[in-house]
Amino acid sequence: MGSTEWEALKGWLIEQRAIEEEVVSPEGLKRLDLSGRSLEELPETLGLLRGLVVLNLANNNLTKLPDSIANLTMLNNLDIRRNRFKALPEVLAGLTLRSLNAGGNNISDISVLKACRHLRVLDLSSNNLTTVEGMLSPENELRTLNLAGNFIKEMGSAFPLLQQVERLNLSQNILSEIPAGIGEMGEIVEINLSDNRLTKLDEAFFFLGLEEIDLSSNQIRVLYLHDLDDLETIILDNNPIREIEVDESFAPYLKEFSCDSCELQRFVSVPSLELESLCFSSNAITAIPEEIGKYTKLSQLDIDGNGISELPNAMANMTRLQTLYIGGNPLNEEAKKVIKVLHPDICDINMKTGITVEKAREEDLPEMAELIGILFAIEVDFEIDYDKQLAGVQKLYRCEGADLLVAKHEGRVVGMVTMQRLISSAAGDFVGQIEDLVVKEEYRKMGVGSRLINKMRFIAIEEYGYKRIQLAADMDNTNALQFYTRRGFRRTNLNVYHLEKSK
Repeated sequence: MGSTEWEALKGWLIEQRAIEEEVVSPEGLKRLDLSGRSLEELPETLGLLRGLVVLNLANNNLTKLPDSIANLTMLNNLDIRRNRFKALPEVLAGLTLRSLNAGGNNISDISVLKACRHLRVLDLSSNNLTTVEGMLSPENELRTLNLAGNFIKEMGSAFPLLQQVERLNLSQNILSEIPAGIGEMGEIVEINLSDNRLTKLDEAFFFLGLEEIDLSSNQIRVLYLHDLDDLETIILDNNPIREIEVDESFAPYLKEFSCDSCELQRFVSVPSLELESLCFSSNAITAIPEEIGKYTKLSQLDIDGNGISELPNAMANMTRLQTLYIGGNPLNEEAKKVIKVLHPDICDINMKTGITVEKAREEDLPEMAELIGILFAIEVDFEIDYDKQLAGVQKLYRCEGADLLVAKHEGRVVGMVTMQRLISSAAGDFVGQIEDLVVKEEYRKMGVGSRLINKMRFIAIEEYGYKRIQLAADMDNTNALQFYTRRGFRRTNLNVYHLEKSK
């Protein structure tokens, strides 16, 4: 291909607003962003860009890649997420990619991966995979692997091929057990197994060098925790666990332990004195033992929604506690005295004097539009445009079947949430669609978000009698996903798609 081809390609790239006119040669381009342009195909001349290191093709309508992509021998990072691929393109076999993001497609065939031995980061989330059997090379160099949101039933034969993987996400699949083969993952430090059908874990699991474990939303009923010497975080939320036995060998440096919305009837004590966050929200616990005082580094304690009436005096000495969720318990007067010793700002039941949650008024709308800008700053699918956001909340404010709540401190809006009434054919009735939950950064971890979502939930179910309330969250926003899960929401296997009006 000569200068004529380059001029044609350059013209096309300028038309796509991907490069400036000052670019004089294809060799000078190292990074190219063609994301979000509704492209259905790419020009064959793209292979002229032999110096490309990073190529972003996300959020288009591509079903194939041009053969000339094979000429991009310097290409290190390729992003083809949220397109319409049904199989990973064969042309990838000739590249030496280190990072590939193919999430959010319709992919069921990944056999080309056997030839992609240099990959270190691979994202295949939200596709149609039912297996990875025979699709990975034994010589692969994978370090991070994301298989979330597929239909994988078992991983037994694949675990031995992932000996160098450090971070593995298998959430939102249909796994029922973790077999002994996982013991060969000698480098693993982080694993997400949430939203599966797990009932048991092989003993080999407890001798891994894991630092973070997410087992939320499975079907685990009984659990014996031991070893896991390097563990710092374990999340067991939304399992039907009634009993957890903890060995003295378990996780001596554990910092976060969460059992939100399980079926525990008693407080579970862990050996670690490094604990910083402890959550037993929405269980059936009736008593907090004096030994809670040994967790002198605890900064967040969530025990709301239990049957607790008494609190140990040892809690008054927990000087590092910054956040205490304890609402929804039948606390007696002595327990309330223990809470009064703590700083009032850390406790959700004491926050009413400083922060109010109320229905939005018209004069609140400009501040709400600014808050939505904060929300969109972390959601990659949306653009920040104050005028559009203000117009949106104004229309929503005047819309029948919409509710807007704000959290206020000293007369200023510091948080908000909205809900719209929809009709569900599945539920056969009205449902509520919750959106725009956001809290100013300096007011986070103070229970503001919980109070907003709880009040909106009360309005939806108790006042309106909605059959269901639902919401959407960015799949990459781990904090938001955990927040919603801990407030009773359950993930589904549905993906949300947008079709924008052509400009």
